[in-house]
Order: sequence, then C-alpha cells, then structure tokens
Amino acid sequence: MKYNELSKIFVNDFPKFRLNLIEHEALYKEVLNHVFFGDLNDFLIELLRKDIETGLLIRLFEFYERMELKGDTLVKEVLSCTILERLGDEKEILEIAYRYMGKETRKASDNIERAWGRL
Repeated sequence: MKYNELSKIFVNDFPKFRLNLIEHEALYKEVLNHVFFGDLNDFLIELLRKDIETGLLIRLFEFYERMELKGDTLVKEVLSCTILERLGDEKEILEIAYRYMGKETRKASDNIERAWGRL
C-alpha cells in the first residue's frame, strides 16, 4: 500500500467516505493524508464511544491492520501519528479500540503509548 494511493484505497473500501475525500480535495487542491485521516478521527472516536456499529468498526480496524502490515513507511506514519496516537488521548476510547485492533496494530499502539508515557 503506497502513501499516494492511501485515500483512494480507503474510499474504495469505504464508499460512505467518498464525499469526504471529494470535499477534502476541493479544499486543499490535493490529498493530504494526515489531514484527511485526522478529520475522520472524530467520526472514528464517536463510533468507538457509542460502540454500536461494530461491523463498521471491525472493517475500519482491519483496514488499519493492512496499513500496518502492507503500508509503506509513510502509510505507517499516518496510522501511528494521525490515527493511533489520537486514540490514546482518551483512555476509555483506547480500551474500546483495543477490542478491534489486530495484532500488529495493537503493537504499534502500545509502542506509541509507551513513547508518550501513557502505558
């Protein structure tokens, strides 16, 4: 998975976010993956807080696992710095997210939490 294809791969897997990407490209005149996925974090955190759309959460975290396993260095950076680091800002959200994380995503999350002194 290459950084310059990341957002397009994501919206192909999750068509409900296609409009978000179109609006993002219109605003920034390009795709800024950290910004795009950062904007989606609010939605992710709200899903985790409610913990009701488990099918969507499972699929999202499967995508994050693919980012960790098959992503180039920049894709892994988006996962770590933009997605996982923010999840750790709220302990209760992180605890819910742990239930959905794959093995490699959990390792990456734990490394981030250790680095921040939160684990």
